[in-house]
Amino acid sequence: VIIKNVGLNETRTGILDVLKSMNGNFEIVDKRLVGGEIVGDLIIRYSDNLTATTIDSDLIPRLIDEIPVIAVLATQAEGTTIIKDAKELKVKESNRIKAVVDNLKKIGAEIEELDDGMIINGKSKLKGAPIETFNDHRIAMAFSIANLICEGEISLDNKLCIDISFPGYFDLLKGLSK
Repeated sequence: VIIKNVGLNETRTGILDVLKSMNGNFEIVDKRLVGGEIVGDLIIRYSDNLTATTIDSDLIPRLIDEIPVIAVLATQAEGTTIIKDAKELKVKESNRIKAVVDNLKKIGAEIEELDDGMIINGKSKLKGAPIETFNDHRIAMAFSIANLICEGEISLDNKLCIDISFPGYFDLLKGLSK
């Protein structure tokens, strides 16, 4: 998958640092300056040797909104991923710590809720189940990604909440999975 024109401001690239620490297979090409900001194109490839990582206070501010999808990724990594120092997740559109933990348990992940994060034991075989999004676009998007690797189907109780931040998301996702 190639994602073009990705903002590479270091205050927002925490997810790339996490992917690198987990042995994610990606590269940044064609770095350039656009409108005073560094952008580049991401080339992302399948990786079957993801490893667990620890995400804490140093990284949390740079990827707080990406924690739900990172938690899904961690279910497929070898070892134990620890996410801590993320109390801010409790006061987003939903309590994202509880939403992620409860929903990942529903689909077969081995995960434990912490007061300020979660502990995820990988590799988990995920299975479809009904998912409560809590009308939170990040929860809905994370579990729509989990659906791509589940045995069976995940059903979201509210897909429309994704339109808050990403109208056309499901059309794009469908195009990626062809």
